[in-house]
Amino acid sequence: KFILHKFARPIGEETYEITLDGDSLVTHSIFQFTDRGTKVPLDATLRTSPDFTPRHFEIAGQTSRTSRVSDSVDIASGVATIRQNKDSRTAPVPTRYFTIAGYAPTAVQMVMMRYWTKAGKPNPLPTFPSGSVTIEPRGTEVVAINGRSVSLERFTITGLIWGRETLWMDGQGNLAALVSTDAEYDHFEAIREPYEAALSTFVSSAARDNMAALASLSQRLSPALKQGPVAITGGTLIDGTGAPPVSDAVVVIDGGRIIAAGPRNSVKIPANASRQDATGRFILPGLWDMHAHFEQVEWGPIYLAAGVTTVRDCGNEFEFITAVRDAVRDGRGVGPRILLAGLIRSEEHTSELQSPCN
Repeated sequence: KFILHKFARPIGEETYEITLDGDSLVTHSIFQFTDRGTKVPLDATLRTSPDFTPRHFEIAGQTSRTSRVSDSVDIASGVATIRQNKDSRTAPVPTRYFTIAGYAPTAVQMVMMRYWTKAGKPNPLPTFPSGSVTIEPRGTEVVAINGRSVSLERFTITGLIWGRETLWMDGQGNLAALVSTDAEYDHFEAIREPYEAALSTFVSSAARDNMAALASLSQRLSPALKQGPVAITGGTLIDGTGAPPVSDAVVVIDGGRIIAAGPRNSVKIPANASRQDATGRFILPGLWDMHAHFEQVEWGPIYLAAGVTTVRDCGNEFEFITAVRDAVRDGRGVGPRILLAGLIRSEEHTSELQSPCN
């Protein structure tokens, strides 16, 4: 059994069983939660060979209040027969593949991890009905469970949702915890029953690890500027005071602070400054998003790309958003400054959430 959570509050459960039927392993999962008074039921069956290679997959129900799924995949003689709602098609099957249709149910992700390990850890791994996933080992983590220490292997998965999921596997191939987002892009967690007490540990660990991964990626793609002052030159400056735009402007930044701004002929550029040419562009103060719910670490670089340098988060999982805020503040992550408020009210099993901005 997995306990299902939205914003770190229990909202339902998933029960599954794996049985032997002839020479097939059959995984059957019943997944259901209640979100703001609406039941979200999902039923899935996965039939595999003993090494977890899929033979048949069927999933039907809802993955959110507004998202429905009705898919099936049958594999025979190297061909996949795929049905998605009323549409059907066939596709050739590669040597290594898996069948899965999104973040839920959790048990199917667990079987996918078992298959990936036995198949030699292929990346990317093609998936049916569509897409592919990439699975990345992220190291061993020791989690305290009821007074004892349990060693788990942490992984990230990309391709099932927009962004990254984090999950933990135990030494017997069981999925212990999954931190993801659901089909409404809300925080979602599935925790195997014995690990329920460590929910907050899993949430904060996933946030810190994903921020570190993004920081490493950003350093490879966009190396840091040299130490010392930076001069942005040649752009049109709109300073936010209501003053007319300044053409051919210079803005000098040192130590993370603007120390001078104005027309080129009135601003002295330090001799040791590195220069960024902004000719033909506009220079603006950093924007603020005054009502945000910062759901995923991937939002950080997107905010920056849009010119947003400060976010006022009006309600979030405290362990997640504090980990993200601290990583940005300490230079261990990529994103805007974050001013935050946690959730101030939550009704169990309904995900009725209230924040100071509502």
